[in-house]
Amino acid sequence: MGRKRYVVAAAVAAVAMLGAAAMAATLGGITSDNLGADRSVVASCDTDGVTTAFTVAYDATDARDEVTAVTVGGVDASCAGQTLTVVLADSSDVALDTASVVAASGSNVVSTSTPPDAELVANVHIVITG
Repeated sequence: MGRKRYVVAAAVAAVAMLGAAAMAATLGGITSDNLGADRSVVASCDTDGVTTAFTVAYDATDARDEVTAVTVGGVDASCAGQTLTVVLADSSDVALDTASVVAASGSNVVSTSTPPDAELVANVHIVITG
């Protein structure tokens, strides 16, 4: 249950940062002759969090176990069609791999783009944007 809370907290923080950037990029009634800001409420499409599970495979070339995919479960139907991004990070929260898919309701499998060493993966961040 602790991991789910961490994922939810990380997702909320990431969505808040992306929302702020998106609002800055679309400053409503602001023109090039004016300086100012607008505001808008950004609602989450999944308020009860998601679950994660890792697929790990042995890579004989690198002689190590690697995370080849992350299954993100419990995705709310209202998130379908949005971009679901998974960031695998080490214990210092440095990103080891980032991959995205178009979100579907329920369970989503996100294959890693460059499978990281499974021993180094300490954190997973899930962000759903759209």
